[in-house]
Amino acid sequence: MMSPVLGMAILWPVGIFLLALSWRKRQQNVTVGKRLDMIRKDLGLGVPDSRPSKADSVGKATSSTKLNFRERWARGPQAAALRLRVSEYILIRIGSFIVPFLLGIAIRGIIEGLVLGVVGIGAVTFYFHSKQRKWLIRAEESLPDFLRGVANALRAGSSLSQSIALVAKDTVDPLGSELRRVLRRENIGFSLVDALQELTRRIPSKDLALATLAITIQREVGGSLADLLDNITTTIVERQRLKTEVRIITTQGRYSGMVLTALPFILGIVLWLTGPSYFQPMFHTELGWILVGAACVSVAIGGFLINRLVKAPEM
Repeated sequence: MMSPVLGMAILWPVGIFLLALSWRKRQQNVTVGKRLDMIRKDLGLGVPDSRPSKADSVGKATSSTKLNFRERWARGPQAAALRLRVSEYILIRIGSFIVPFLLGIAIRGIIEGLVLGVVGIGAVTFYFHSKQRKWLIRAEESLPDFLRGVANALRAGSSLSQSIALVAKDTVDPLGSELRRVLRRENIGFSLVDALQELTRRIPSKDLALATLAITIQREVGGSLADLLDNITTTIVERQRLKTEVRIITTQGRYSGMVLTALPFILGIVLWLTGPSYFQPMFHTELGWILVGAACVSVAIGGFLINRLVKAPEM
């Protein structure tokens, strides 16, 4: 039976890691909210009241009740990047734990099975995260050309919907396929603004959110949308150039952080497979579990600090 000390050694590294992730996500949301409020103030629109009206509350409640988990998944970034149904995604995540877990039980025992299960689900999580990141980078790279094309089409006399339809044909995937999805949703009755806002949820890019916000504000206050898109395109190109320079400069630090973070786990697995009797006390004694928990926390803190040092703020 698991003792309280052993339980604490296993659970407290996971708790600290989850708290760090939630704090980082909250800081990003606060920063984005402040930026949007500053843009609204500069344009004279004012900051929206944080207390929603009764009609807004009823509308939001109605829309949230109509959307089940499957529909929210279909409108989210993971479905767009991974091209998976929610059932397929769940089955892959469950299988990535169960298959190594059963293999570890068959080879060594239940403790080793748990270790292999955690390694399996961690590997699948890393693969999904890497695929989403590469997918988002490709979408952001084709965004300036798309906005230039829309601005040129607007100057030629086309409407916004016609301009998006013309340019979306020549836009490479993944942005092109998502834009064609926006047009299909507009054809079945959704407003263009709502379809574009859904696009920003499927492609969580700050550059795309900036362009969508500019289009939404222009439809409310008027003005030359073509000139506005040209200015936004210039801003996006400069942001991407700066981001590329930062990525090149910090390449050594980022890869050093990856190696230093993964090396203890890889070395532990190699020792466990090659010399089980040598590594057995780490999994079958309370002191061993405490040392494993302390090592996981130390590696997590070190990886987090290295990541913050080599990553520019709000990039």
